[in-house]
Amino acid sequence: MIEWLPFEESSFKKAEVEDKPIFLHITAKWCNYCKKMKEECFDDHEIAEFINKNFIPVHIDRDERPDLDLFYQKASYIIGQGSGWPLSLFLTPDGKPFSGVNYKIDNGKDYFKTMIEKALDLYKTNREKILSRSQTVIDAIKPTSFVPSEIREELLQNPEEDIVKEIDFEFGGLKKTPKFPIYAHIDLLLWRYWIRPKPWVKTAIETTLKGMVSGGIYDNIEGGFHRYATDKAWLMPHFEKLAIDNAWHIINYLDAYNIFKESFYLDIASETVDYMKNNLFSQEGYFYSSQFADVFYYTWLEDELKEISEMTITLVDGKTMIGERFVLIGRDRELIKMLKESFILKRKQRQSPETDKSIYCFVNGICAEAFIKAWRVMKDKTLLNIALSAIDKTLEVLFNENTLYRTKKIHALLDDYAYVISALISAYEVTSNNEYLNKAVVITEMAINKLWDEEYGGFYDAEQSALSIRHKSIHDTPYPSANSIMIINLLKLHAITENKKYFDMANLSLKAFSNLASPYLSPYYVKALLSYFDLLTLNFYTSVESNIGKATIHQITPFTVIAHRQKDGNYIIPSVGSKYFDQIYEPEDLAKFLKL
Repeated sequence: MIEWLPFEESSFKKAEVEDKPIFLHITAKWCNYCKKMKEECFDDHEIAEFINKNFIPVHIDRDERPDLDLFYQKASYIIGQGSGWPLSLFLTPDGKPFSGVNYKIDNGKDYFKTMIEKALDLYKTNREKILSRSQTVIDAIKPTSFVPSEIREELLQNPEEDIVKEIDFEFGGLKKTPKFPIYAHIDLLLWRYWIRPKPWVKTAIETTLKGMVSGGIYDNIEGGFHRYATDKAWLMPHFEKLAIDNAWHIINYLDAYNIFKESFYLDIASETVDYMKNNLFSQEGYFYSSQFADVFYYTWLEDELKEISEMTITLVDGKTMIGERFVLIGRDRELIKMLKESFILKRKQRQSPETDKSIYCFVNGICAEAFIKAWRVMKDKTLLNIALSAIDKTLEVLFNENTLYRTKKIHALLDDYAYVISALISAYEVTSNNEYLNKAVVITEMAINKLWDEEYGGFYDAEQSALSIRHKSIHDTPYPSANSIMIINLLKLHAITENKKYFDMANLSLKAFSNLASPYLSPYYVKALLSYFDLLTLNFYTSVESNIGKATIHQITPFTVIAHRQKDGNYIIPSVGSKYFDQIYEPEDLAKFLKL
């Protein structure tokens, strides 16, 4: 067994004292290849003994420390071995990478052992070369310095065109493989279509959202999406299901339903909500982070399919086989609905995939956000209760007056702050409970104190630097940038609290990334920019239980925030910036105002 050490100062000190290279290994619990590498290589007594004797083995869980993962993934790419998980690098005692090794199932453990022996020999015999090479890698990782500029309003001139030209109009998604869902791009396209309908924008959205469901990346039997597909047609998935992915899918499909009014989108959102309730929401009241990849559980032998129905032949494709097992393709939703109970009965005879039951702040923030939106659309109060439970439980476990944690014992990163603040604001909007607002303000101040870039504006990803490098990002990869989410959070808090500090910080953040952002690389930044100019505040002078209150909560429009003022009236007053509109008393008048 390998004697893994954490990524911390004491591990580097040990490497320095013993003059040994560090063997850095980064994995994800849900990663199937990571499991296979452990079984084939690390569980081998000879390999484990060799690593323990000659290296300082250090392990990182990428869900716990995505900031470090990002840093070393970049290093791996620069070294020339690509990126992804599992990631194995050889570091100098001060943490600088000089070489790496890819795990390939076809190569076997003998190849792996040969590569680590070569890395050790290189460290012992050519120290000067590896020190020079490792510094070259670090220099290449350092972010290019950029100076803030004025806000570029030209980014709002047809930003959808910048995205649409990169869309695969045959199968949806972007024109590259492997194919990941494009949450931020779909989000911007949807709301731009709502503002200014263009048929090719609608086609881009529909081709993507329907293409995923008709492929293999969506589980048409139990609901929920797998992480990504290896091919352009979404047919061959990597089978892990992540809570954050499914939360974003819920948001995208609900927004598509709100705009297009087509029941298909509501059905997929509803099925995904049910999947998360049944598989990822814990008895303790929070969301688990992921369900692991399990090829056997999700695929079918030909005989199994025939036992269910001869008609299942239309749901498989010879191109989507893993060994002798078929991936089910969602090309006939009506047939799947007809046979679903039989599929589920057969599948439930198998062992369910493992679940990572860790509690993560960012996971529960985005899941709560998705379930609040689901409640606003579906009007099922259970969904709101689940969302509020996730928020409350997460803060009970991972928050005290001085510190927000990502997961137990690990300090929060920017995405933790961004997602939980956004969820708290949403909870305040739909409940009028000031406790949620107060916590959003407190946690925002913590993020400012710990992560704000005092020189140029914007937020760093983490409190700690990696080898004196602090990363600050605005690109969506594929999740919306935490900085863009924080800009929207700041704008909403300004609208609610009328504290100008938050507006000014949003302004500085927009300027900080102005030269780096583009609609294709940073669609959520463009959404934040639209919010900066056009955020609509619905000032409540009524309760959430009044007719106009309920109507407002259950009508979702973009670039909108609810601010609870007083409950002694029976109206709302819309405002944009310093401009206030007439009082609205009736739901139908609200619909006219919102142009619904």
